[in-house]
Amino acid sequence: MNLPFTYRPGLLISRIVLYLVYADLALAGTVMQAQSAGADAPALTPETQLNNIATQLAAAQAKLQESQHEIDRLQQQLSAVRAQLAATSPVSKTPAAETAAAPPSDLQERVDVLESQVAQHDQSKVESASKYPVRLTGLVLFNAFTNSGTVDDFDLPSVATAPAADAATRSSGASLRQTIVGISAIGPHLLGASSQAEVNFDFYGGIPYNSYGTSGGLVRLRTGSARLSWQRDTAEVGLVEPLISPLSPTSYATVAEPAMAWAGNLWTWAPQLSYKHLFAGPRDGGFGWQFGLWDPPAAGYNNPDIYRAPSSGERSAQPAYETRFSYTHGEPGSPAYLQLGTSGYYSRQSYTGRSGDSWAVTGDWKLPLSRFVELSGEAYRGRALGGLGGGVYKDVVSGTDPVTGRTTFRLLNDVGGWSQVKVRFTRLLEANGTFGQDNGFARDFHSLILPSTAGTVQLRARNQAISANLIYTPRTYLIVSPEYRRIRTSPINSAASVANIFTLSFGYRF
Repeated sequence: MNLPFTYRPGLLISRIVLYLVYADLALAGTVMQAQSAGADAPALTPETQLNNIATQLAAAQAKLQESQHEIDRLQQQLSAVRAQLAATSPVSKTPAAETAAAPPSDLQERVDVLESQVAQHDQSKVESASKYPVRLTGLVLFNAFTNSGTVDDFDLPSVATAPAADAATRSSGASLRQTIVGISAIGPHLLGASSQAEVNFDFYGGIPYNSYGTSGGLVRLRTGSARLSWQRDTAEVGLVEPLISPLSPTSYATVAEPAMAWAGNLWTWAPQLSYKHLFAGPRDGGFGWQFGLWDPPAAGYNNPDIYRAPSSGERSAQPAYETRFSYTHGEPGSPAYLQLGTSGYYSRQSYTGRSGDSWAVTGDWKLPLSRFVELSGEAYRGRALGGLGGGVYKDVVSGTDPVTGRTTFRLLNDVGGWSQVKVRFTRLLEANGTFGQDNGFARDFHSLILPSTAGTVQLRARNQAISANLIYTPRTYLIVSPEYRRIRTSPINSAASVANIFTLSFGYRF
């Protein structure tokens, strides 16, 4: 069914803005005309100036009233469209006739969006202090889950642990802690570049200290950035993912920490200053180069202090260095989009009485195998990668040197990555299957005599994860996603522990 009219909200808004600009220019012209008359022409009296201003304001008001009449007309036409949609769905129909006459869901959705856009013209807007546009975004995410096996984090497991004697190994619960709220803004132009900024929060910052609020969560700064964008260059500062790991698997069960975190995904968000250059226009694709200075965090177990203490990388008094070369082809977000990248990372680490080098070489890819199938993933080889999300939570392995008998440590060599197959069945339904692994080198563990008091984190040598999910979006902003994950964590000196997690996610994007 064709709509009986063409509605263009952008054109209507532009006309209203032009009317306001016209009124401002007219007022300014009246004043300038009076000032430029000089001595050769008689100055306008205050009464004449007020009359001119009143005339211009009346004209502007008439134009705005005309726009309001057009909004009213659009609302009437919209009501007529909705009435036609209702008329085409009688109570009793044969299956064939019902299929032919019922309006498609996407048409109904367009009508709903159209109605909301028309309503926007009548509502009051909240301005930012800078007077530049500000946009509120977010994801309300409800996760219900069942865990089989013992895990490190009840809400969002990343490793499996050995069960305690006589302890229950099955649990279930629900949470909204992975809900995200974001604010984005567009600012003024500077040095020929447009400026943008954004900040995102979630509720995964900790557990409230009361007996009934453990499923609520505390607000946490998730990511944030500010950037200047030219046609081929971008300068950015922010709390973001490392340049060497730009991708993450698709999942709504693992949002507070991206999917395959600690199992092949170097994801850790940290302060970064970066520069990007494209050798062709952004729509043309081609080659690009990035360089960044990064503040490398330490793995969480290294710092139990209440106050922020410097990490091993920060104690070296120099930032970490990153660089990435990439090739892209096609429109980002389209099924035919191709992306290939290779990256390098280096950070000087300073420990008590000793220094060392943390480094990584990585690769990333997003390959459209067909219109419906996409293969993506990342791989890395490095050392002391606990701060980035590798090494199964650690940068070093501590123990006794078998030759000298002294207590010492080894910077843990590490290899890992993840790969995902995405299948798009329809515009509303897709499936994702992912495998990831983070593997510390056994030789680093066996080169030391590990203490009998070594904790579970120190003994973890490998972490694997497999996941499969369906993502159904019955409407543009609604999400339903069941997901299954299997985590297998292997200590260096004992049998592996396994956990199975089933999650059902309901989301609403805004």
